[in-house]
Formats: sequence, C-alpha cells, structure tokens
Amino acid sequence: MTDADGAYEFTALPAGRYNLFISKAGYVGAPWGQQRTGEGGEPIDAAAGQTIDHVDFALQRGGVITGRIFDEFGEPLSGIQVSVMRSQPMNGQRQLMAMSSEQTNDLGEFRIYGLAPGQYYVQAAWRRFGPGDPTSPDRTGYPPTLFPGTTDAGAAQRFTIGAGQTIGDLVMALSPIKAVRVEGTAIDSNGRPLANALLTISQETSTSGYSSGQSVSPEGKFTLTNVTPGEYTLRVQTNDDRKQVATMKLAVGAEDIRDVRLVASPPSTISGRIVIDPAQAASMPVTTFSVSTYSVDPPVTVYISAPPVRVAEDLTFELTPPSIGRHAISVINLPTGWSVRSLRVNNIDVTDEGIELKPNERISGVEVELTNKATTISGIVKDGRGGPAKECWTLVFPVDSKRWKPNSRYMRAWRAAEDGRFRAAGLPPSDYYIIALDKMEPGQNNDPEFLERIRPRATSFSLVEGETKTLELKVNMVF
Repeated sequence: MTDADGAYEFTALPAGRYNLFISKAGYVGAPWGQQRTGEGGEPIDAAAGQTIDHVDFALQRGGVITGRIFDEFGEPLSGIQVSVMRSQPMNGQRQLMAMSSEQTNDLGEFRIYGLAPGQYYVQAAWRRFGPGDPTSPDRTGYPPTLFPGTTDAGAAQRFTIGAGQTIGDLVMALSPIKAVRVEGTAIDSNGRPLANALLTISQETSTSGYSSGQSVSPEGKFTLTNVTPGEYTLRVQTNDDRKQVATMKLAVGAEDIRDVRLVASPPSTISGRIVIDPAQAASMPVTTFSVSTYSVDPPVTVYISAPPVRVAEDLTFELTPPSIGRHAISVINLPTGWSVRSLRVNNIDVTDEGIELKPNERISGVEVELTNKATTISGIVKDGRGGPAKECWTLVFPVDSKRWKPNSRYMRAWRAAEDGRFRAAGLPPSDYYIIALDKMEPGQNNDPEFLERIRPRATSFSLVEGETKTLELKVNMVF
C-alpha cells in the first residue's frame, strides 16, 4: 500500500523481470509503462543489487454511470445485475463483453464507477435461477435488456465516457416475458440417485454470461424456476468419492420442461509421459514439472479449470479435465529456453488439434515432447524518422489463416521496449507474418478480420527449429 504521500517501495527483490500494476477505488488501474488506456504495460528489468527510483504513476479518475431500473408497472426492481459492456473482438467476431457490474438496491438504483475512458453499452439482467417456490403461479421473468430498452445489440445506445466523467440518471423499464420451470433427475452410471450433487445451470450469449448452482435433493431430483427462454448448459457433479459428472445442452422455450434426465459417468482421464531427447536432457536443470489441460474449443468461462497435477519421478502423469471436448496440455515450471515441441497420442501428432475427450473415456499413450531447440526472433522497430519507436506493438501471426484463433501457439503480441527493441522465443517452426503497429485494441491480436486487414502491410518470414532471426520493422498506422 502507498503511504499518505503516495510513495511505495519494494525491497529485497531477486534479480529478474517484473510487472508493476497500481489500482485505487474510483480510479482507472494501470500497469507501469502503459501509453494508452486498455493497452499493456512494460516490464522492468532489475539487476542484482540495483536500485530503481522514480517509477511513478499518475492515475486518472474513472468514469461513472448511474441510473434506475423499473418493472413494467413503474416499480423499482432490486437485485438486477447491471453491466457496462464494450464491443471487443472475441472468437473471430465482435461481441459485447462486460467490463464492470453492480446490482440494483431496493430503490432500483445502480452506480458503476472506475470506468476507463471509452465507449460503453448498459445492460440489465434479471437472474432468479433456483428451486424457488414450486407452488407459486408467478411465471414472470425479464430478458437481458440493453439501454434504452432493447434485446437487440444493434439497437442499443452507446455512451462515450471521458476520464472522470459522470453519466447519470439513466432510467430503463424492463418488459416481462414468461419464465418456465425445469424439472428432472440426476443419476450415476449405475442408476443410483446423485444425492446432494452440485447442479449448475449456465448461459452464455453474445451479450452475457451467467451461471448459478444448487444442490440436487437426496432423491436425485432438481427443480429450476424462473428460467427465461434461451440456450443453457446443465452440469451436475458429485461431491463424494464417486466423482461422476454429466453435462447436457438445454433449449428453453415458452413451456415448462419436465423429466430432464442427467446420467453421470466417471470423469474422463488423460494419462501419458513427458518425453525429452536424451541428447538434450543432460542440459536440463533439475526441476519438478506439473501439467494441466486447457480447452481448445471456443472458451467456456463458467467452469473452473482443474488444478495442475505434479509429474511423477518417471515423468508419467494422469489428468482429469473438468469438461469434455478438445484439450491441449501445458507444462508448468519449464526451465528458461525450453518449450513444448509436440503433443502426440499413440504416435499421432495432435499438437494443434488437441485431444478429443468424450464422456467416461480413458486416453493413454499421450506424449508431451519437450525441446530446448527454441526459435528466437529479435530486432528493432523504427519510427518514420528512422529512430527507435517507443510506443508501438509488435504482432506475429501465422501465414496459415486456419491457425488464427484464441490461444494459438503461433501468435504473439507484445510492446516494444523503450529503445524500440523486441525479442520473442519459443514460436513453433512455421511461416509467419510480423508487423509493428502504433496501437492495438484488446482482442485484435487474434481477430481474423483485423489480421486480414493488416496482412498486406506485414513482413513475411520463416522459422526452422532452433533458428534465431533478426528483423528490422517500421511502425504502421492502424486505420
């Protein structure tokens, strides 16, 4: 914490590279070295015994949006989740993403503060998932609604907020729709009730993502009331040593849904080993690896990833991913200069496709090959006058547009250093484009439309395993 004069100090730090971030309620948090709101910062390299002074920040006050939410009768609605949203590239298309949220009070009022300068939309979401009162005749619900009162993102009003600016007294009335009840049972693979298991219902749309959980009854039954029309995912997971799980998609319309049947099965597993070329293994420091999985399907934000698993002394491992679908494996605690070369299942390379995991499936014969023959690209970015460009982004992306997707190992984006120099290691051997840009919005680094637009101005190059390449770039203006 800073003191009364705003001063701070970190002492006894080991030599290394550090990122610094500062935040204060009501202000826009920022990383050290940030040049524009929403962009990344710059790391600070600290040598052993070095003292670095005057790493000063100047925070700007955040914007504020206030207002009230009413029902169709003009009565205030409490407990409504109000979100300010921005349009950002996501999974190849622009979507509204929530930046900050707040619930309305008993007067239907909300106040969202600390907003960075930019353009925003305001959405009100009514959420009442849960067992509720099965005998209640009230079936009124409200769909997620964008200001001034529309469910169509194209018809929503956009607000431009400057530093410290307040947009107040927004008033929006929600229009009711019929909510429905969903009833069903959850059983394990032997037909026994999943007593007291955790049931989760989640929804992800272009304008919102939400999940809510409750316990299944001792008889394996569940009831969800006040569910508004839309596409949902149901997921049930046991809390005992059976460790069984089931998921299903559920389309909700205007009528109640009964007799939903969730049949759980034991979780799927992935087992295998770490592979290191004996000629390279001698140069690897003694270390302890851990491995984890991550989904390479379109991201789902409502499920928590499984914790990393420690690799055994014989370099074998077994993982239990929290969901089915396609998964990749990451290795944690890799020494400097080492990277994952390939991911194989029974000698078939699935590095880019991932491992397809089905319910109650045990996949063995997985090999995660490591290498220290890492590629390296480095160079300098120059401005229009031939000097080093200090405020720019460098972006690397593959020639093959099929690899333009989130979490692609073929894509990198970073800020150039103060002297305009850049360096990136560990890109897989392939054909690439590289370009330096004066600015870049969050998410544009894997937005196919944006990459297609800048591709004609990018420089092409190729990398083979272990190659080091030096490049000189000029800053391009983003239009």
